[in-house]
Amino acid sequence: WIRKTGCAHVAVAGGVFANVKLNQRIAAIDELQSLWVVPHMGDGGLAVGAALGSIGSVPRQINHVYWGTQPSDKEIRQALSLAELPKRKGTNIAKKVGALLADGKVVARCAGPMEWGPRALGNRSILASPFDATINDWLNERLQRSEFMPFAPVIRSEDADRWFKGVSKAAESARFMTVCFDVTPEFAKACPAAVHVDGTARPQIVRVHEQPDLHATLTAFGEKTGVPALINTSFNMHEEPMVRTATDAIRAWQSAKLDALWLGDHLLKL
Repeated sequence: WIRKTGCAHVAVAGGVFANVKLNQRIAAIDELQSLWVVPHMGDGGLAVGAALGSIGSVPRQINHVYWGTQPSDKEIRQALSLAELPKRKGTNIAKKVGALLADGKVVARCAGPMEWGPRALGNRSILASPFDATINDWLNERLQRSEFMPFAPVIRSEDADRWFKGVSKAAESARFMTVCFDVTPEFAKACPAAVHVDGTARPQIVRVHEQPDLHATLTAFGEKTGVPALINTSFNMHEEPMVRTATDAIRAWQSAKLDALWLGDHLLKL
């Protein structure tokens, strides 16, 4: 189709493109110049695409997909009161979370607007160190999940070419964790918990102006460990949707017995 149409910049949508290995193969096609995978690649993205197409919208890049609901300060305080938890706001939370993660703790985050689509992109995520290759077993057990693939890494944009091969052809899609890449030997050695058995990983690549809190957390973790990369998995229990409200977040955090919860401007610890 690239040869037939002369269009080497390819955009794809539909549930089949939730297959990140397929997307990697498409990005590797020599004739392809860039690949864009709609962040909500299933029915939701197709519906939005149909609506935009029907009104003649001009295609352009999107800055983010944090388009969902956001817990207000009032809602957070009410949820904390019901759970009999402290309502004291924190300062320098990203730095404190980076230190907790460097100490081997697991931190859940529910802050800012919820992500649109199936990927947790930092606002409804569980974050952990990428150093322990056994995390897939013990963290999934806490979340009552039975997964077979390693968790995905989240990294800063300035580290992407150092740790992944062929990023440039799908750099925009990689902001939304929709494409696999071959990892470099350095990344495979440093972050064994985030690498698949075939030597690939499905990263979320974070730009500082789009996700400053997550970028700052990665930087703080890197200052402690020398490796500014983390595990990012969705904040939910088995067979439940991602948490949306402050109440959802507190219940899931306590059920999974995770070490800390970053809830809005609050940092709670077990």
